Amino acid sequence: MTGRDSAPPAVPAQHPQAPPPVVECLGIDDMILTYSSEHWTDPWHEDGVQHWDVALHFKEDGGSGPSFGSIQICIADEYRVANLVDSFDNLSSDLYRIARTLFEPATGSLRDDVQQLLALQGKTIIVDRVTLDSRLRGHGLGVYLTGHALDYLHQGAGVLALFPGPLERDEHTDHEQARVSLGRAWARIGFAPYADGTWILDPGLLTLENALRDERKRLQNHRWNVTFSEDPARGWGSTISAIATSACDGRIVPPGGP
Repeated sequence: MTGRDSAPPAVPAQHPQAPPPVVECLGIDDMILTYSSEHWTDPWHEDGVQHWDVALHFKEDGGSGPSFGSIQICIADEYRVANLVDSFDNLSSDLYRIARTLFEPATGSLRDDVQQLLALQGKTIIVDRVTLDSRLRGHGLGVYLTGHALDYLHQGAGVLALFPGPLERDEHTDHEQARVSLGRAWARIGFAPYADGTWILDPGLLTLENALRDERKRLQNHRWNVTFSEDPARGWGSTISAIATSACDGRIVPPGGP
C-alpha cells in the first residue's frame, strides 16, 4: 500500500518506433571512400611515417552511409627521419618485416635493387591492413577499392608495397595457401613479388591505372541488396543489417574470384 506522498510507479522508457528497413540495390558506383590522418606539430612525434585510415561506405541519402570495411595505409618518407626501418620497428612486426626488405637496415635508405626497378624515386606507400565485411568477400572488391585508395594517395610515391598474406602461422590458417590466394588477388592490380614475401608495384607506370580500368569492367555489373536499418534505442543512425549478392531481380550472382 502506498502513501499519499509516494512516487508514482516507474514507467519504462518508450523509444520511438524505428522506421522499416530499407533495401537498396547497390554496385561499385554506389561506394564512397573517406580518408583520415593525424598530423602532429610536435617534432618529437615525427617518425617519417604518415598513417591513413580509409573507411569504405555504401552511399546512403546522397552521402556516405555506414562503413563496411577499412584500409590502413602508411606513407613513408626517408628524408624526414634518420632511419625508416627503426620507425617501422617501433610500429609493428608486420610493418618492420616489409621495411627491412625494402630499406637498408643500417641507413634506412631504399635498397639499390629496388630503386633500379622503379620509374621514379619518391615516398614509399605500404598497405598495412585491409578489412572487409565477410558478406562482401569473394569478388576481389577489397583489392579493387584498395587500388582506388592507392591511386588517390600515390602522388609523389616511388613504390607501393604490401605483404599478401598472414605473417604469423596459427593452427587455423593455411599460411601457404593464403599467400598464394592473396598474391593472385593483388596481382590483379599490378603487384608482383619482390623478396621475402613482400610484393611491390611501380606507381610511375600505367600499370595501376590500366588494372583499375579492367577491374572496373569486371565488377561493373555486380550488385548487392543492402538492407539499412535504424535502431532508436541506440540513437538514430543506420546500420547495415543484411547484404545479399544479387542481380537485384531475385537472381543470385556467384562470387567472381578472391
